Amino acid sequence: MRLGDMPLASLDDIDFADAKFYACRDADGTCRLEPILSSRLRHMSLESTYRLELDTYHLLDRMMMVGVRPDLPHFARLSFKLQGEIETLRYKLEKATGLEGFNANSGDQVADYLFGTLGLPEYKRTSPDGRASTNDKILEALEHEFGLQHPEISLTRKYRETYKLKHTFVDRIPDFTARWPHDGRVHFTIRTTRVVTGRLAASDPNFLAQPEHGQFAKDFKDGWVAEDGHVLAAWDESQIELRVLAHLSQDPYMMGVFRGDIRNPDGSLIDLHAALAQRIFGVPPDQQDKSKHRLPAKAINFGIPMGMTVKGLTLELRKNGLMVDEDDVQKWLDEADRTYARVPEYKKRMIAEAKANGFVRCLSGRIRYIGGIKSWDERIRSEAERFAFSTPIQEGAQFLMKMAEKEVWKLLCLYRRKGFYAEPLVQKHDALYFELAEGLQFNFNEHMRYCMVDAVEHNLSVPLDIEGEWGHCLGPKWDERKVNGKKERFIRNERGMEAFE
Repeated sequence: MRLGDMPLASLDDIDFADAKFYACRDADGTCRLEPILSSRLRHMSLESTYRLELDTYHLLDRMMMVGVRPDLPHFARLSFKLQGEIETLRYKLEKATGLEGFNANSGDQVADYLFGTLGLPEYKRTSPDGRASTNDKILEALEHEFGLQHPEISLTRKYRETYKLKHTFVDRIPDFTARWPHDGRVHFTIRTTRVVTGRLAASDPNFLAQPEHGQFAKDFKDGWVAEDGHVLAAWDESQIELRVLAHLSQDPYMMGVFRGDIRNPDGSLIDLHAALAQRIFGVPPDQQDKSKHRLPAKAINFGIPMGMTVKGLTLELRKNGLMVDEDDVQKWLDEADRTYARVPEYKKRMIAEAKANGFVRCLSGRIRYIGGIKSWDERIRSEAERFAFSTPIQEGAQFLMKMAEKEVWKLLCLYRRKGFYAEPLVQKHDALYFELAEGLQFNFNEHMRYCMVDAVEHNLSVPLDIEGEWGHCLGPKWDERKVNGKKERFIRNERGMEAFE
């Protein structure tokens, strides 16, 4: 069998004697390493972290076994649509660069243009004697630094992302389903050791690499459907990284909003994005415009845990149609620092810890080593400082998700013993997705509140909250468009997700 251009192989394809020797050597090596690594875990106070990882493996293994059902005709239409987007991006790149036939997938052409024609700084080379690297991490750094002056950097990243989505994911979905002909579902591999923050990684296919925002994200979600008589349901930890940041920094304003101590003038609860927008723009929540006031505040709030820079935030807002300059964004960030006064202090504390120890310790006890924190190169040092600040926040969010997954597995076992169909599908960021027997989702909603809120929020000094939705496909059911200057709500997809009341 072949998957695209890649041959499929397993131990069945190897001579039995060779396979036996390989398997025995693997097992023997593991047994020899176990006492050494266990001692190291105890010495570094990581035993509880390791045990929590093992407690989630039952759920993750079940996710891989269950898989997700694709709507193949939908993805065939999406492939055609993506091809049109690729052609449009190719035309825009040729116009922006002035180079006919410019190929954004060619590292040589992109390097010649960015570092030769534009004279942008090189970050690293593919080898000591090779050309300047143009991988996505390099392009992302260049985009944050020079994206406002050179939009072709963003176009190159968008072209590569769209091309990769089409050719390595969408077009191969029929091949992935053919590997499991008994159920026609896509089964991906989950790994827990690939991401330093403890988040999950997926491969073959990378189900977690689907776009999250924009029309293409909605189109992707529309393609994942439930079996007849079943529904898909998802529960998302609301603003979990900001809640973790509030706990770690002990910022009084953040904690006051999440605890309900800071409220609107009428006594109702205030949203953190609306609260920051009011501090920045001086506009009450009930008078705020979604794009002019709430969008910048939301981008700032979600950018803070990621260590987003002024240039990066400016670029992000411009991508969302808000034409702002760096001076405005700097003023907004300065006001955010004054509003969340303890956050800059927490950042300095984590950078100092990384410099002193060479690593930072996260909420669960997990350790991340921070290389380059004392580098003479300002770019490397700045990146290391950003990791020192953002890693405990991201890891803390994943730690709470793993605590919840431990409880969810107990719940699923109980449902199966009672004879109900309830299967886990995937964890994407801070959300858990399930396939349930139709009608079960409302009862399941109450139990998920216990698993994702009541059973884990004792780890934080602020309360948690979840948002749930259900439908017959992962796409949204409702959407908004402006008609005659007014927002009108309409049904976009009858099968799509709708929120629990």
